[in-house]
Amino acid sequence: MNIISHRRESEERAAALTLAFVDPICAIVAGLGLGHYAYIAIESLLHGGGGYRPFHVIFFIGVALIVANPMAPLAALAKGVGYPPSLFSKARGNAIAFWAGVAIVMAAGAPTVIAWVQTSVSYFDYVGTSALTLAALGAFINGFGRAFTALAEAGQSAATHAQVKGKNRAQRTLLAGGLLLCGGVARGIFRERNLAVGAPQQGTVLLYGEHSARRGTIVVGSPGSSKTRSKVYPDLFWGLKTAPRAGALVFVTKRRATIDCYRIARTFRPADRIHVIGIGSQRETMDITAGMSHESIGDAIRDGIGASNSDFWIHGPAAFTEGFIEIIQALAPATIAVPALADKDGVIQPGNEAYDLTIGDTLPTLLQLLVLDARRLDAIFSYGFQRADAIKDSRSAAALRELLREVKGRTFPLLQREAKLGEEFRQSVLPQLQPFARGVLRETFCDRNGIDLSLLEQGRVILVEIDETEHPRAVGAVIRMIFRRIVQMARERTASNRAGSLDPILLLCDEYTNYAAPGHVQAWNTIRESDFVATVGITSISALAKQLGGDQNATNAIVANFANKFFFEVDDKLTRDLARELIGQTTVLRRGTTEGTSQTSGNSSSVNMTGSSHSSRGTSRSESSNEHREDALDGAIWRSLGAAHEYATAIAFVRASDGVATDVVTLGVLDPAEGILTALPEEYGVSH
Repeated sequence: MNIISHRRESEERAAALTLAFVDPICAIVAGLGLGHYAYIAIESLLHGGGGYRPFHVIFFIGVALIVANPMAPLAALAKGVGYPPSLFSKARGNAIAFWAGVAIVMAAGAPTVIAWVQTSVSYFDYVGTSALTLAALGAFINGFGRAFTALAEAGQSAATHAQVKGKNRAQRTLLAGGLLLCGGVARGIFRERNLAVGAPQQGTVLLYGEHSARRGTIVVGSPGSSKTRSKVYPDLFWGLKTAPRAGALVFVTKRRATIDCYRIARTFRPADRIHVIGIGSQRETMDITAGMSHESIGDAIRDGIGASNSDFWIHGPAAFTEGFIEIIQALAPATIAVPALADKDGVIQPGNEAYDLTIGDTLPTLLQLLVLDARRLDAIFSYGFQRADAIKDSRSAAALRELLREVKGRTFPLLQREAKLGEEFRQSVLPQLQPFARGVLRETFCDRNGIDLSLLEQGRVILVEIDETEHPRAVGAVIRMIFRRIVQMARERTASNRAGSLDPILLLCDEYTNYAAPGHVQAWNTIRESDFVATVGITSISALAKQLGGDQNATNAIVANFANKFFFEVDDKLTRDLARELIGQTTVLRRGTTEGTSQTSGNSSSVNMTGSSHSSRGTSRSESSNEHREDALDGAIWRSLGAAHEYATAIAFVRASDGVATDVVTLGVLDPAEGILTALPEEYGVSH
């Protein structure tokens, strides 16, 4: 992987400081030239000769004004062809002086002007020589003054930059030894807007350590905003680099992303510690329900079935899946025969069917259970009670009978009320699970001999690839099942007696809006408390709310679970409203000046009856200032966000150990496919 240092801003800063010296140096050169001509004229006058003619004096002074201010036209021209205005922020070219010089040079070539000067100015030899001398002195003083100002600003800028770099190094040293993530390099915009709290200096690197990273990071940005290359990929890179024993689980819905994430992981982990789960000869397999409790499997199915008003829909999924998975666990291995039965019309219903319950808690098993009717389910219960009667241990037999009664009591009233599994339920769940009944999806995600997620505890990297373009119906089912397995792992890690010494596990959920569920509200809270370091990418708050069935409360709760938030280029109103509320308001001082004129008139009369009139005019001027609060985040800041080849800009809201830092930040790009790695801001005092 080629590493390209991100030096664009430092190069622009150095160029701006260099350009600041162009005009002062040229002014000094112009002064030297005028001084040379003035010396010749003075020496000629002392020896009884004459000075310069009017044309030469006027021409020399005009040329000197042009030479002393070259940045005035150059800056305007460069800005017009696309150079950034910040490049000329310190180059203060005097456009008035430049164009005055142009006018004077043109006047020197006009015969009428020269003739007027010759007839109007007496003793021009002495006047012209004096004008050249004064112009030379003025150019010298102006040049040296501007050079001194530029030098002082350069020194101040260098001192500030060195101070910021020192703080960045100190921050990096302070956070070293644990997992570390980078929130970009501050641009100082909110500090300039007088934001009261958390506005960093320009050039400050927003680093946050494991404690803050565990509280979660959400990245919001429309397609093309570079949120994946500038935040999601770098979080994987920084996490694996700074925490050598950390595991990582990445959900991938695009094949190119698998290649990118594999290259990033391969930088820090050997190939035998990286597992790519997916469809294909070079991919590994897994059982996505292995190790899951019946509650977790029930939660995963509920996450994906949507909602309905039927009784079965409200209560049935949990009762059915949780209850019958308990039955599977209690009775397996078992083969259950369903006898043939004639209905009320004498038609023989299919029978002599055998159901093998040795498969375990896999999606195909759930699929088989979902298509059973009440008669077939009754056969399973009958078999269960027979097994209980055959158990010699009375306590175990009583426990099995109690389980069978409790599960049957939960499910059969619903089945009898609706005659079979609710049609709405079947129509919603079956399309999600049907792809796992046979074929490549079953081979990939229902293999009991495949990779288990417990390997994450050993510092392994697992990439779960399920291409949404090839298997759109299966994406949600796969990721929701795995997500619920992660929640179960999180609970186990929290309850572990090793909770204080657990290694972190990176959890990257890009394109989260494709598989979010209302049931994840509490899930994210559980994950956050168990040393999982989550980075979630979504396109907008509105898109997340739509995925959650329009439940704005669930949307707000999920977003609130992520302490660190990054807003890339996005036009969504809900997203912008959230960012505005998070960042808050700033105090703005406004000064105003008002001017007015008034006029009065009147008549006066005397004893002799003669009269006269008079009028008077008056002017008034008043200044006022007032402070008021307004949103720190306005449309101009949103319009300044964007993505380029090697960097992107975003609004960062980072909760670190020393408080909240908020600013518009520059984030480098990590793009293994193109060999770009500018996501390490070494130019700002953070080495890699």
